[in-house]
Amino acid sequence: MKKILLILLCLPVLGFGQFNLDESNSNVFGFATSNTFTYCNIDDTSFVNSVKRINPRVLRFPGGAVGNFYHFGGPGYGFSFHEIDEFHNGKFPKRSRGLEESRRKKNHQHDYIEDFISLSKATGAKAVLVANPFILTNDIILMIDKLKDNNIEVVGVELGSELSNKSYYDKGYNIKDYIQFANHCSNMIKKKFPSLLTAVVAAPLGKSRGHRHNLWNKELAKYNFYDAVIIHSYAKVIKGKDKYGEMISELNEKKNKEDQFNLYKERALQYLTLDYPKEVKEYSDLFKRPIWVTEWNLQMSKTTGNTFFQSLFVVNFLLEIISNSDFSNINLTTYHNLGGRDLSGSIFMNQDTDLEIHSTYYPMIMVEEVFSDDFLFTERKTIDQGFIYKFLNRKNNNTIVYTLDWSEKKIIRSDSKGTKDNISKKIVFYSSNLYDIANKQGMFELDTVIY
Repeated sequence: MKKILLILLCLPVLGFGQFNLDESNSNVFGFATSNTFTYCNIDDTSFVNSVKRINPRVLRFPGGAVGNFYHFGGPGYGFSFHEIDEFHNGKFPKRSRGLEESRRKKNHQHDYIEDFISLSKATGAKAVLVANPFILTNDIILMIDKLKDNNIEVVGVELGSELSNKSYYDKGYNIKDYIQFANHCSNMIKKKFPSLLTAVVAAPLGKSRGHRHNLWNKELAKYNFYDAVIIHSYAKVIKGKDKYGEMISELNEKKNKEDQFNLYKERALQYLTLDYPKEVKEYSDLFKRPIWVTEWNLQMSKTTGNTFFQSLFVVNFLLEIISNSDFSNINLTTYHNLGGRDLSGSIFMNQDTDLEIHSTYYPMIMVEEVFSDDFLFTERKTIDQGFIYKFLNRKNNNTIVYTLDWSEKKIIRSDSKGTKDNISKKIVFYSSNLYDIANKQGMFELDTVIY
């Protein structure tokens, strides 16, 4: 094992493609908190300390569909079920009632924005907020004021979430309704907070020419009252029926797991290197605005959730965003999701038992350091099924090199000090198979070597 380890760690890092980014990457290392405060206890020091180890730079509140129906000052998310039933024709009416039942069982009488503030203060994270598009109140202003009063920086406001979805369309909600709301809300925000950024909801791509999603985007692109465009990115590697980032049914294409996950690997690599750059370019060409990816992950699936495959994907996605010039227009992302009771999305899962940590946790810890103003991305290289990224610490000239090896199922971090002794440390996070499931601490195998 050590022989192989040494060979991999001594890969040359000369001749990489250069792409220097002087802009801050901190807003790219963000996390959504949808459902988090219903299921994860903010008074649980093990949970809070675990989140602090990830060191999030941005936290999103209240969440996607949850954010669309949040009411400031109410218990929990302050849901109005009349409002939800009036505007949503999908699963959320049932899901929201489940969240409310859990809130009642836990006797949560406070507004979850209080928990969000506590977590933001504990981690030092900034905030991106989601505005309710179905009310004509100043709730979003009260939310901003509340955070500012607690010395929490608000990066910007999402003017609703996923409002082009069929669940809203079936209830009669259309692009004219959305533009009327978004324009009014953005102007209201900027009247009091002129420098605060607002972002509009783009519809998914890939539909036929006359599809309502294309009409939505075409109409929205005509306006200039907003600063950025919101997209949600879920890499679909499994064939089957999917809806809103989640697999509803799955097709087994191979006879064994090894072949099945090798097929998923090919699709994930194509997504990262070909499909997603093409998608981002299409949005950029149409809207000519910065892009906020306020939800991203693998397509939610029990097959790939909590696997080493997911570990590799999330690290690869993050490092591509800050190193690949194809993604230079993306200046904010929030991973979906921080905490909840699902296996495939949330980093932390709590179902009224001990806190369970998933496979994306430790890889996030391995890469978090470079998402700061201290580090400058300098080099990127791809070799077959491997990616190598190099970062330079502006303050002390130390370097960090990440090697992601999909064929050997390894994530390697190599730290070298810019001093005479040139001490270096190698951390290798690895597993035997892409389909291996992490233990309840989110771990597979880990080697640390200091030279």
